[in-house]
Order: sequence, then C-alpha cells, then structure tokens
Amino acid sequence: MTRVTLENISKYYGNVVAVEDVSLKVEKGEFFTILGPSGCGKTTTLRIIAGFEVPDKGKVYFDDEDVTFSKPYKRNTAMVFQNYALWPHMTVYENVAYGLKIKRKELGLTEEEIKKRVEWALELVKLKGFENRYPLQLSGGQQQRVALARALVVQPRVLLLDEPLSNLDAKLRIEMREELKRLQRSLGITTIYVTHDQLEAMSMSDRIAVMNRGRVVQAGTPKELYFKPRSIFVADFLGRSSIYRGLVLEQSGYEVKVQLEDSNLVLKGIALEEKLPPKVAVVIRPEVIKIGEDAEPGDIVVKGILEFAMFTGEKIEGRLRIHNLKLLIYLPGYMDVSVGSELTITIPWRNTVILPIEE
Repeated sequence: MTRVTLENISKYYGNVVAVEDVSLKVEKGEFFTILGPSGCGKTTTLRIIAGFEVPDKGKVYFDDEDVTFSKPYKRNTAMVFQNYALWPHMTVYENVAYGLKIKRKELGLTEEEIKKRVEWALELVKLKGFENRYPLQLSGGQQQRVALARALVVQPRVLLLDEPLSNLDAKLRIEMREELKRLQRSLGITTIYVTHDQLEAMSMSDRIAVMNRGRVVQAGTPKELYFKPRSIFVADFLGRSSIYRGLVLEQSGYEVKVQLEDSNLVLKGIALEEKLPPKVAVVIRPEVIKIGEDAEPGDIVVKGILEFAMFTGEKIEGRLRIHNLKLLIYLPGYMDVSVGSELTITIPWRNTVILPIEE
C-alpha cells in the first residue's frame, strides 16, 4: 500500500489555469475520490499523479519518494479510462496480459506466471471463462471489468480511475460501484477515483476532495461534506438542498439566529465558524426535515402547501410553499399525499447549516 501526497500542485495551459495550488494526502489503502463539475481540474490532477502530465509547480510523492518528474511506467500505477481503451483485435486474455508481457523482462515473469496472474485477475472481476472472447463480443459492463482486470494484473502501487462508470446504464453503474468497492477493500490498494457524479463519490469513498475552478474547496468524509459543507458551492453541488439568504440576528458561539430575506421566518442553525459576516446563507437538507410537529427547543414548526410532488419509489420528492419560500422536502414513498395538501413540518436547528455569503 502506498500513500500519495500532492504539495501545492499547479498546472497551466497558456493563460488557462487547469490546477492551482492543490495539496492533498491520500492515505495507504484509502478509496479517495476527486469530485467536481466538468473543467474543474480533476482529470488533470489525476494525470499528474499518473505521470502523464508534469506540474508547473509543486511536488508529487509516493510515500517519501519524490515522483514529480518520474516517467509513468516507473511509478507503477495503473489507470482505468472512461472509454476502457481495450485493443479490439486482442482477446480478453491478451488484453489483460498485455501489460505483463511489456514488463516481462523487468519483472522476470515466465509464460506460466503470466497465465496465473491473468487467471487471478479475471477471477477477481468475475470473468473467468471469457478469456477467448473479443471486446466487441462483450457488454459495456464486461468491457469495463476487462479494463479493471488489466489494471489490477500488474499489481500497481496506486490504482487510478477516470470516470470509469460513466458509459454504463444506471442499473449497471450501481452494480459496478459495489464491485469496485469490494475489490478495493479485498486488495487494500490505494485508489484515486475521478467523477462528476455525487452519488458515486458518496457511496464509494472513504474521503472526497471537491474541486472547483482548479482548486480543492473542501476535503473530508462523505458525511462531513454532505452535512457540514463549508461553502455554498459544496452545499449546492453535493446532493440536494434548499438555500436561502438572510441576515444574522444573533450569534452565540456556533449557534446562530437568522432572519430570512423577504420573509418573516427566523431560523436557528449551526455555523461552522465562530464569526460570521452580517449576510449569510441558510442550508437545509431535505433528509433532515421531519414531517409533523416533532420539535426540540430551537426547532421551527411551520405549515406549508405542497406545490409539487414526484414519486421515486422509496420516497416522494416534494416542494413545500411556506409564505413566499419554497422548501425541498422528502416524504415516505408509502405516504398518501396530493398537490395542494397542507403539511406541518419541523426544521431541526441542529441540522441547519449557516454559511457566509460568497460575494
């Protein structure tokens, strides 16, 4: 297992800033995800770790070894790409064995040892018996497994994955999330995963770094990022929420009372810093809202009209109008409710996050 450290990494393409001052530490055996919108710098960061790009500033370390200017083949990483990059004229066996045959002399491998490693890798990804098929004879999910087997067979120090599930259908993506997590856990390999899919990131990762405009804006566990976002960008990008502007009425430590703009509603919440500016944002996740009157001291109980409802199976996603505010709520899927109904809800103050406005 290998620890990966980035120290103040920057990468420029002419006047375009791709990555700026990124510092990260990925622990040994960790499943670490770099998450962000298109063009935020996440793939460039991954390519710098792989050695396909050289940073203009900063250092890359594998454990205590400076690999900033090391060639990709000397780093002993393996990458799984979005488009799988399989050789169409080679069988599954030949695709998986390709990396080993390239390194055959370096690793001192016999043909029998290569065969055993390929069989081991195909067994891992549940493709035993597919050795003689060609990529075009496989489904998208099977091709993705071949690409994964090809990466694992060289027993890399670090496994790098660049949006490997984006070409799969929704059901298969869920299955492959579970499969990737199982493999990573069983092998204990340090894994760095790039995606723009928040659900993928939260369901698979030990920790996540959220990037925007070339910078890491927050890093932490999925729960930390989801329930304790430190910026409006993270709160809005990761999952769903209702975000309102307001003015601070009172702050005592991390407890804050806020008067919402254009509303007579006053909400209490938790700040993540002790001193807030006068103008703030209030973030309410739909999962924390209680249906009915179930309040503790400091919670807000309000009534509203259900303006929109969408049944998704496990839950009903609804939009509740409270005076001139619209609040996203989740209702149980079995609940019998219709648009136009009046609902009473409780907003728990301990799960309401108050953030400074980013002007």
